[in-house]
Amino acid sequence: MYLFILSNMKKYIFSAIIMVVLSQTSIAQDYKIGIKLGPSLSLSRTSSEGNSTSIGRDGTGVKFLIGAFVDFQFKENYYFHTGINFASKTTRININDLGLPINPNNLNNSNRYDHEYLQVPLLLKLYTNEVLLDTKVFFNFGLVPEFRLNTDDNNALIVAITEFKGFDLAGNFGGGVERSIGVNTRIYASLNYYIGFLNQVKTQNAIYDDFKIKSNLFSLEFGIKF
Repeated sequence: MYLFILSNMKKYIFSAIIMVVLSQTSIAQDYKIGIKLGPSLSLSRTSSEGNSTSIGRDGTGVKFLIGAFVDFQFKENYYFHTGINFASKTTRININDLGLPINPNNLNNSNRYDHEYLQVPLLLKLYTNEVLLDTKVFFNFGLVPEFRLNTDDNNALIVAITEFKGFDLAGNFGGGVERSIGVNTRIYASLNYYIGFLNQVKTQNAIYDDFKIKSNLFSLEFGIKF
């Protein structure tokens, strides 16, 4: 049932995005379409609401992000950026509880979950005037709804999280450099920070105190616009 609902939800999301893009292209002063990709660094922020359980980040993961986008110009040097990103993430935690001695030293249980997300960036991009010939600097910020598509569990000895939420909302802050290489073609490189606002955990193992996990993602993105 859950997979059926998720499948329908993805269809509605894609349809809504296509309708928005088509409607905006007819009224925008100017627009550019493009693609982007690049490596990313995924890590988690953790907290526990009890005294008997401690939880912390157990390393980071090198992942990737790829997407297609549209930049709509609504004023000189002001653009609205939207599209679809496919982003991979990881949740790596180390959870400890003195009441559950798993090994001779202390309870030390690492869990790793690898996720696939569909992102819908809703960003404002601000450009400077040319800093070099055909070259501008830009800054972007906004909100990024994220829809979880899949999660793989590494089958830890004791599973801390039994189910993740299907939706997250992240804030985006970033910037980069864009250069024209033709009349209608531009390339750019940017560094972006996605900070998750919502707790990813839907259902956890009841042996632990309640805990929260939120996501962080740093991405180095390279793109081309036409």
